[in-house]
Amino acid sequence: MIRVRFAPSPTGFLHLGNVRTALFNFLLAKKERGTFILRIEDTDLERSRPEFQEGIMEDLRWLGLGWDEGPGVGGPFAPYEQSKRSAIYQKYTQKLIDEGKAYYCYVTPEETEAAKKEAVLHHRPLRFDNRGRDFSTKEIDDRKARGIKPTVRFKIENPELKMHDLIRGDVAFNLDDMVGDFIIQRADGTPTFHMTVCVDDALMGITHVIRGEDHLPNTPKHILLLEGMGFKPPAYGHLSLIHGPGGEPLSKRLAAVSVREFRKKGYLPHGLANYIALLGWAPGNDREIFRWEELQQAFSLEHVGKSSSNFDPDKLNWLNGQHLRLLSDSEFTEQAMAYLLREEKLLGEEALVRRVLPVFKESVEYFEQLEEHLDFLEGYFEYDNQVLISRPESREVFEAALAVLPELTAQGDGLYQEFIDKIKPRVKAKGKDLFMPLRVALTGKEHGPELKKLFSQLGTTFLKKCFERALGRGTLYERN
Repeated sequence: MIRVRFAPSPTGFLHLGNVRTALFNFLLAKKERGTFILRIEDTDLERSRPEFQEGIMEDLRWLGLGWDEGPGVGGPFAPYEQSKRSAIYQKYTQKLIDEGKAYYCYVTPEETEAAKKEAVLHHRPLRFDNRGRDFSTKEIDDRKARGIKPTVRFKIENPELKMHDLIRGDVAFNLDDMVGDFIIQRADGTPTFHMTVCVDDALMGITHVIRGEDHLPNTPKHILLLEGMGFKPPAYGHLSLIHGPGGEPLSKRLAAVSVREFRKKGYLPHGLANYIALLGWAPGNDREIFRWEELQQAFSLEHVGKSSSNFDPDKLNWLNGQHLRLLSDSEFTEQAMAYLLREEKLLGEEALVRRVLPVFKESVEYFEQLEEHLDFLEGYFEYDNQVLISRPESREVFEAALAVLPELTAQGDGLYQEFIDKIKPRVKAKGKDLFMPLRVALTGKEHGPELKKLFSQLGTTFLKKCFERALGRGTLYERN
């Protein structure tokens, strides 16, 4: 059975790059009826924060990426926070030392840095030169006496390595050009990323590691380290990085591409997931819109490409808008209301907002855009065209509107038609000169949703206040 993991560091919130990694691992697990594991890599005690871990878990749940094993769920390999697994890492580090596959290295950071500068000067590979391997007993004792604390380094004995990447195909590495013996335990006794990730992947039975291509140089180290500990390495697949709209690297430090920011703007979780899935994956045809369940059924690693992807906010907005259109009116209303209440963006009376929301389903691409469409419900807005409102012929329309509102008896869309039929004989304005003043009087804007649909939801009391306001006889609401 396939077992995959998403292993974020709780040093910040989820961003576009690492949430795609989580999504692809989740989709692979669902497609293959496997297990999706959440593991928290929180060994960086200075930068890791509990609030970031909670935020990551909250964002994953919001996206629908529930985990089968991990924090808050448990599982046979708990604990799933690396900060609670120190004794396990120490055990395997000592085992490597005892077997002669790793050693205490008394080379100081200053010496390592000086060696790098020398390598640059002489045009040699920028790698550790393994000098700590062969220190004599006297040299080690002298360094101990000077108070130097050793790291633990894993020995690279076979620098030539080939592997099959699930996305990139066959890849060959020459570690002599890349890295020397690498650190698996720091001088303060804490394990490095290389040690923790390999031990956990092995003990948790991870069969497939799907991660970003920035980890590709780490893979030969991890294969050798796993084999050195007596474990079979998992299959690896490395996703190409995501770039910005102009092709620049997409920094994970940009708040604009964090899941939290997308939530704040009111994107649908499955709309966002659909877009993220297309950053590196294609279904094999021209289809782009997938409901959440359809995406889980359609995804496959075979159609994940090697080329980099560009984040296109316009494409995201369009795609999320398509998902909004797929909602029923009641679903749209409930989700929009939940957003407006959560973000404290509710304008006007809640009952009235609920009635008019479906009218704007075709007009927005994410829920934050509702604010500019619904501001007329609160009444404190400026007319797009004050000149139009002030024209005598427009004022004639508003006077006629006030006169006929009490006479209306129709329901639903028929209410608007009855209203227009009763106004036309009373005014000189025709066509655009009739309908545009009505639209601006009701919404403040010259463009918007179909007036017939909106009119029937506003109610005659609200309509009366709109036309009185247009005539300068009051406001929709009194300010508190």
